[in-house]
Amino acid sequence: MVYLVIISLVLHLVSFFVMIVLYQRIESHKPLDQEKTIKEMEDLLVSYTTEMKENNERLVRRVSRMPSKDVLKGKSELSDPIVQDENEIKKASHSSRKSALKNEATTSTEKEMEADITEEYNRYEPPAPSEEKEEVSFDSSNTARVLSLSEQGFSHREIAKKMQMGAGEVELLLKFYK
Repeated sequence: MVYLVIISLVLHLVSFFVMIVLYQRIESHKPLDQEKTIKEMEDLLVSYTTEMKENNERLVRRVSRMPSKDVLKGKSELSDPIVQDENEIKKASHSSRKSALKNEATTSTEKEMEADITEEYNRYEPPAPSEEKEEVSFDSSNTARVLSLSEQGFSHREIAKKMQMGAGEVELLLKFYK
C-alpha cells in the first residue's frame, strides 16, 4: 500500500512540474503574440484610414467637377434658405455663365469635329480592283490531298506511294476523317 502512495505522489509531482513548465512556456510566448496582434491591428487601421482618405479625395474631385448649380442646390437642401449668403448666389451665377461659355465652346468644337469627319467620309474612295488578274494558288495540306485521292478511288497503298507517305499513316488519316 505504501508503494502505491509513493507512486501516486511521484506522479502528482511530475504532473505539477509539467503543468508549471507548460504555463511558463505559454506566458513566455504571450507577449510576442500580443505585440504581433497589436501591430497587425495598427496596420489594419492604417490601411482603412488610407482607403477612407482616398475615397474622400475622390469625392472631393467629383464634387469639384460638378457644375456649381448642383453644388449650391445640395447646400441649400442641407441648410436653411434664409441663411444663404449673397456671395454664394453671385458665385453661382458667375460659374453658371462660365459653364455656359464652356458648353458653347465644347459644342462648337464638337461641330468642327463632325464637319471634319463628314469631309473625310466624303473624300473616301474605296480601293478599285486591279486590272491584272493575279493567279492565286493554294497549297493543300497532305491530309486534304490524301482525302481527295481516296475520294477519287485510289487504294491506301497507291495514295502512300503518290504522297511518299507510310501506308499506316494514310490509313490512320482516312480512318480519322471517316
